[in-house]
Amino acid sequence: MPANTRNAVTAIIYFAVSVMITAWFIEQKFGYVVIPDIILLSNIVAAIKWVIITIAAMVLLKENKWIFIRRIAFACLAGSCTMFSTYAFRFLPVSSWQQFTYALTFALLVMTVLFFKAVTDTRLSVKWFAAWLAIVIISVILQIKVVFHLHPSFVTNEVSQFFDSRKKSEIA
Repeated sequence: MPANTRNAVTAIIYFAVSVMITAWFIEQKFGYVVIPDIILLSNIVAAIKWVIITIAAMVLLKENKWIFIRRIAFACLAGSCTMFSTYAFRFLPVSSWQQFTYALTFALLVMTVLFFKAVTDTRLSVKWFAAWLAIVIISVILQIKVVFHLHPSFVTNEVSQFFDSRKKSEIA
């Protein structure tokens, strides 16, 4: 199998597994998502950053495009896998909101480091990394503001107890 074909197939597998993990994770709800349409929209927003950068690589890169795409697909998969850290955070004395936030922060950190490594290892301009970071920031803002409407008064599965001062005093 030629190297480009092997890299392309590997990238497709990495992205597919990542999408399945992300869909499963979002479907688990973790106290936030209860409507199937929101689960679908969340998955689309999560995937779009990878679609944009992959299309850009396919169109703009002449050399090492499939190596780069395979490496960013691995960054995507690694980020999705780190969301399982939510289960480890459950053993800490933190709220479900914090468990989710810590896992998401960890996933973004892992993806960012691996994406930067993909850019530098394939000797691309740092502009690729900057563009991806901009896309990630837009994606996170869309997830928070549009998809989940997350704010301290968001109420699902008792998540609000960690933000509502009336309930907080009852819990303490």
